[in-house]
Amino acid sequence: MKIIILGKKDMMGTNPAIRVKGLSQKRYNFIWDKEIRHFAYEPENQREIDDIFRTQGKLYRTMFFSAWMDEKLEEVVEEEAPKPKPKAKSPKTKAKAQPVAAKAEGA
Repeated sequence: MKIIILGKKDMMGTNPAIRVKGLSQKRYNFIWDKEIRHFAYEPENQREIDDIFRTQGKLYRTMFFSAWMDEKLEEVVEEEAPKPKPKAKSPKTKAKAQPVAAKAEGA
């Protein structure tokens, strides 16, 4: 899993890395990833992930982050997920025939 910076998709005219400071004052180096075409950082533990996501909207008002899941990991998760059981079909009720009133002959 990588954390990417949203809104910074073009590297033209920019540095190959963006340094982001978390609320814990630790600096995270987001490096341009050619494969996914985003500035990305691979966190070491959950504490780093929480620290980075807490900065959005507080320390950096215009910078937003998202999680980028590896394709290999997604395939494994999809294979392990149990398939949903098909819902049981409700028995169809046949409409009862309504008796037709016989026309009175006479007049």
